[in-house]
This record gives sequence, C-alpha cells and structure tokens, in this order.
Amino acid sequence: MSLQCLTVHIMGAVAENHHWQATFDEIGRPLSQTTFIVLDLETTGSSPTTGAGITEIGAVKVRGGEIIGEFQTLVNPGGTIPAFITILTGITQSMVAPAPKIEEVFPAFLEFLGPHEENVLVAHNAPFDIGFLKATAANQEYPWPKYQVVDTARLARQVLLRDEVINCKLATLAHFFRAATSPTHRALDDARATVDVLHGLLERVGSFGVTTLDELKGFSTRITPAQREKKHFVSAIPQAPGVYIFRGPNDEALYVGTSRNLKSRVRTYFTASETRKRIQEMIAISHHIDTIVCATVIEAQVRELRLISEKSPPYNRRSKAQEKATWAKVVNRPHPHFSTVRGSDSLNDSRQWIGPFSGVEDARFALSAINRFVESPLDFDKDDVRDIVSRLTQQMNDLALREKFEEAATVRNQLGSLVRGISRGSRIRALTRIPELVVAQRTSENDITTWEFVCIRYGRLAGSAISTPGVDIAHTISSLISSAEVVSTNDSILPASTYEEVEKLLSYLDTEGLRLVSVAGEWSSPVFGAGSARHELERIRNRDQEMANFWESSTQRASR
Repeated sequence: MSLQCLTVHIMGAVAENHHWQATFDEIGRPLSQTTFIVLDLETTGSSPTTGAGITEIGAVKVRGGEIIGEFQTLVNPGGTIPAFITILTGITQSMVAPAPKIEEVFPAFLEFLGPHEENVLVAHNAPFDIGFLKATAANQEYPWPKYQVVDTARLARQVLLRDEVINCKLATLAHFFRAATSPTHRALDDARATVDVLHGLLERVGSFGVTTLDELKGFSTRITPAQREKKHFVSAIPQAPGVYIFRGPNDEALYVGTSRNLKSRVRTYFTASETRKRIQEMIAISHHIDTIVCATVIEAQVRELRLISEKSPPYNRRSKAQEKATWAKVVNRPHPHFSTVRGSDSLNDSRQWIGPFSGVEDARFALSAINRFVESPLDFDKDDVRDIVSRLTQQMNDLALREKFEEAATVRNQLGSLVRGISRGSRIRALTRIPELVVAQRTSENDITTWEFVCIRYGRLAGSAISTPGVDIAHTISSLISSAEVVSTNDSILPASTYEEVEKLLSYLDTEGLRLVSVAGEWSSPVFGAGSARHELERIRNRDQEMANFWESSTQRASR
C-alpha cells in the first residue's frame, strides 16, 4: 500500500482515548466540549452516481476552539480529471497519478474521523461531501457510521441577513468572518476556512441561547419556512429606538412592538428563539414591516400604546380598549356611595373618583372597604387616607385577635385594593393637570454622553429630543418646547390622553437620575396620600405571609 501522499497531523498530546466519553443520548453536551471534524473533498464531478471520484481529502479536528489534528491527502480517482476541474482546483492528472487510491486512503480517514458517538462532522454544503463519503463506504463495503452532521452553508442561511452577506458561499463567509485561511478550492485550505466560519456561526447562534449540541441540532428545525423566506424584511430596519409594525397583505396592522434597537429586536422574530405559535402564524401572513424611528425610548413606548389603541392589531395580546378599564365614582342617588363604572368617559373632572383598577374584582374589593366599613365616602379633596386606613387596619386587627383570620385577610385585601386605586388615581390626577412639564435625563452610548429631553402636556407626551454634541443644550430645549405638540384638552379626568399613556409617563418620571427642567403649575404628591400607605400595607402583607407559612409548616410537622 502506497501512502506517500497521505499527511496526518495530530496536534499536542491529545490522544483518542482521552476524548470526552458521553454519548449523543446524553442531553446538554456543551458545544465547547464537542469534537468537530471539519472536512472538504475535491472531486472530478458533482455526483458519485455519475462515476465522479474523489481527488483530494482535507479535514481538521477541532475542539473548544483549538485545532487538535489535521488530515490531508491527494487521491487517484482512477479516471480522467476534466479540464474545468483542473482550472477550478489546480489539481492536475500528473499530481494524482502517484497518489493512493480511495480504497487505500479510506480506512485511515475513517480512523481519523473517530467514533460517531463522540464526534460531529462539519462541511460546507455537507450533502455533497457526505454523499461522496457514503458512496465510498458502500463501494468498499464499510458500514457508514451514523455521524451527526453540521452544514455551515445551511446554518449561515438561517442566521445571517442579506445586508450582512450577499450569499452564503464559502469564500463570502470566510471574508465576512475574517478567516485566517482563504478558500482556494483545495481540500485542506477550504477545511481550514470552514473551521473559522463554523466558529463565527457558533458565536452568532450563541446570542440566541444555543450553547449545547442538542440545541444546535434543533436550531434549524425550530425555524418555520415563513421565517426563512421573510427574514430579508430585517435588512431595511434601522438600528435606532422606535416602533415596528408587521403589516398584512392589505397593509393592515397585524402586530405593533417597540425596542431601543429596532433591527436587533425585529431580527429575533426570524430566528429559532421565536417559538410562539401566534407570532409564527403572524409572520406567515405578514407582507412587510414598517418602522417609526423615535428620538427616545419613552417616545417609542408611547407611540406603541397609541397605535395599539388606534389600530387594534389582532396579534397584540395586551388590552386594546381603554373603555374596558374599571373605575369607581361617587353616585348621589339616593344616598352618596361609590359604584364601579367601565371607561373614563363616564367620569368628570371632579375629585370623587378612584382607579383604574386591575379588574372588576379588584374594584369590588375597594368598594367593599368603603361601603362596608365607612359610614360616608372619602373626602378626596384632602387626598388624606389616614382615616380609612386607620379604621380598616383596626377592623383587621380585631378580627385577627378573635382568630377570624380569613375575615381579617379579606379586610386586608380590600384595604390593599382601595389604597392602590386611590394611589393610581391621585398620581394620574396630579400629572394631567399640569399644562407643561419638561424633564431631562443623561444618556450614554458608545462612550458618548448626551441628554434626552421629554415634554409632557396635560399627561400627554408632546415631544422628545436628544441633545447633539456641540449644540447648546438650551437651544435643544427651546427647540423641543417650540416644536412640541399643541395639546387640546377636554373636561374628562383624562383631558389629553389615555390612562395607559399617563401611567407610562409616570413610570418614566420615576426613573432614577431624572431631572426637572421646567414645570408650569404645581406637581406634587400628598404627604398623607395613598402612596405613603402602600408601603405599610406591603409590610403587613409580608408579615401575614410569614405567619401563614409558619402555621402551615407547624401543621405539617404535627401531622407527621
């Protein structure tokens, strides 16, 4: 047997008997502990079924990012090499004439590949290379081991975008991932280039949470045909904060979302990390994606709320109807008492309302706290909840002392619902009465510090802006105020927007580090308002939970 053209390199002191001994049946093998055999073949034609033969084999064994072995040999195909193959690869008839034939090379190559329970084969356009190897095994009457195979071409088509690479040819990907070896249509060079491409692709899928061999094997199967077909939608999406809208065939809004980085967020819809059936269904009927770039994240979030309320996109699960929110107001017939109502339109701008509540049941708890334990409705003009909190806390404690713990817990829940409803109403009322509020927040990105400014009028976002380096901040603020939306008001409790927008802005205003630039009117919270009582109620709830846990564990111990 002549093997003068065969070259096998084993790097370092890594021997086959030191391999990690787990099998593929064991779930969760880290990719970093998996041995990959990256291979490439040069042949005389496109298919072994037409008589084409192998002219060169190149393979690289790699694990944990390190090359631990290489295999390279020319092969005498036993026939003529077509001229176009010689032009493509540079392999001539005279080069392969002294080389061993495939039946001499194949046993040594199978030994290099190692056991299929441990090693994974990798190739670019793997069906081509694996097809030739399987045909060779069949011709030589060798059973082909059941190797797991990773196709870097297929994987690249799943995770790379059209605006990143124009195609998924090996040369294109090697350039994109800055491979140390350029493909030359010679087996070992192409295998070495494929190693760098593989590492680049594994790093990319790692950002989708793929870290194990099983996750990599299932990565492609979790991507629907529609996701593959339509992932080019992402190419035109900007890297900026804003709103994205999936549109249907008639330009209807199917889904509205927001992100501080539109391209990054939209890209995830076309990867294996998106497993929601409704969203996959939505992608299948999507025609295109529109985006609205916003100056700030809070502007994007508010625009999202408005669009969902206006368009009612069918694939958004959040509440789309402001009129369904539950509130409570004073009813004066025949005697003053509170009653639940749906929607804020039935409320006027008096102070005799509370809410919104998280649902009808939450509102009923709050009304029970008022109508059952208090002789007359609260005086909301004072924004003082000390009296009702004191009364209900006393009721709760009295019931607990009489060991009526379930009734005490009911009172506690009623009080909690009431305080939350009063607190939400008080905060909404305070912001919606301010003609204009301008705030600022320092932002930093790519080591560049800027300021974002937000203008709020009567509880409605009127505008936002980002300071540009080199431009006077005072000029930015002045431009924002002059260009901000002119907000018209009405006589309702929400004179210019929805309660969701008001509460979104209130949450933003609670952000640490926010600075007040200017305010027209007064913006304050009552000292003895519901907000101050919520902390005490939370402490009581935690105490009661600890007692309940203690009694439950004591009962369990006694029953053993």
